[in-house]
Amino acid sequence: MAAIFLHGTKRTEFWCGGSLIGTKYILTAAHCTRDSRQRPFAARQFTVRLGDIDLSTDGEPSAPVTYKVTEVRAHPRFSRVGFYNDVALMVLDKPVRKSKYVIPVCLPGPNLPSKERLAGRRATVVGWGTTYYGGKESTKQQQATLPVWRNEDCNRAYFQPITDNFVCAGFSEGGVDACQGDSGGPLMMLVEARWTQVGVVSFGNKCGEPGYPGVYTRISEYMDWIRENTKK
Repeated sequence: MAAIFLHGTKRTEFWCGGSLIGTKYILTAAHCTRDSRQRPFAARQFTVRLGDIDLSTDGEPSAPVTYKVTEVRAHPRFSRVGFYNDVALMVLDKPVRKSKYVIPVCLPGPNLPSKERLAGRRATVVGWGTTYYGGKESTKQQQATLPVWRNEDCNRAYFQPITDNFVCAGFSEGGVDACQGDSGGPLMMLVEARWTQVGVVSFGNKCGEPGYPGVYTRISEYMDWIRENTKK
């Protein structure tokens, strides 16, 4: 789990979540890489912390490390309207040293259950986002375990087409969800005893609203793009 910080002229703020894939790439949401006018932030405005649990303290046993970002690669077909193709990669300035607190997450492979079989299974989302809509961010990492929805049901809940490039998760009664500041973080599932990332936090109707699951970018649909962009 990566904490992504944005450095402005006046202040530094916790900005988004992300996940470590490989030794120097962070997977996140494309919408985290743009400002409110949809202009891309410069790579140098971001730093990434790995191994962190509580953002308010420094002396953790996990010894968090901060990395600079040398390049941001957002999906070329990302659309702010509807959040289609909401996926991006950040390239770190040096390879990450693995520890028991910092290990890359697995990406979907051929052993991932099919879309139909994923529905109804439980997935876990983690992040430092707000604990309610419009609230303050949490300094301690939170996590929630949520059932995956069938895309047809999710499509009926939202006013925009929920294509196969999305995966939705949440309780129909609401109450538990990802929220503001969790964007870009991973939705993970245990597949054959390995934590495998199945989604990237993208959008929702506020947070935990009854009848509206959280909507995530479905990673299995972007594996070719991820492979292509993590070669060099």
